[in-house]
Amino acid sequence: MTRVLSGVLAYPIRGSPRFDALVVGGGLHLLAVWLPLLPFIAVAGYLARVLAATATAGPGEAADRPGWRPLGGLFLDGLRLIATCAGYLAVPVALLLVTLGGPLEAVDPTGTTDGIFFIVGTTVSTLLAFAICYPLPAALVAVAREGSLRAAVDTARVGVATRDAGYLVATLLAAGGIGIAAAAYGALNAVALGFFVAFYVEVVAAAAIGEATGRAWERRGI
Repeated sequence: MTRVLSGVLAYPIRGSPRFDALVVGGGLHLLAVWLPLLPFIAVAGYLARVLAATATAGPGEAADRPGWRPLGGLFLDGLRLIATCAGYLAVPVALLLVTLGGPLEAVDPTGTTDGIFFIVGTTVSTLLAFAICYPLPAALVAVAREGSLRAAVDTARVGVATRDAGYLVATLLAAGGIGIAAAAYGALNAVALGFFVAFYVEVVAAAAIGEATGRAWERRGI
């Protein structure tokens, strides 16, 4: 476990030159302050290449860090990943908005009965949202590896990954790392580091999930 963790932590600076991907990725995050859409599509495309590279690496084989070219394919990969996220997140986001911004918004959580109703309602909606979102990383890996949006709804591929313990651990670690980076983002940007730290964490999270999903598929012969 320690070896795997150290491997994914070093992944964004693997190869030579070591920091080129970080410089470009951080620069794209910075550019998004003025040009919101295109830089994030490019970043999503690069993350798709990371997912595909780590998912297809053989047992004990260190996945190569991908490059940014060709740019046409990069933007296409990014659009596929964004479309997959939108499809998977539509229901959880709507569920949380309706629950927390709709009927439960008028409930007074300080009253005994209303308070219980509020707590139960928000807990159930949060758990349902998590359950629906949980397969998303596996779907992203499938889309990145196959280069097709149809792979996002391949229940065999996605289902195998979600039942794997390694995938669960990788998903939780990735979510925790992204959460910590998001919390520190504002403070780090005071010295212009947040953009580069954010991209580093995104690549580490993608590498961890891609590797875990690839191993789950490998064990099942997919």
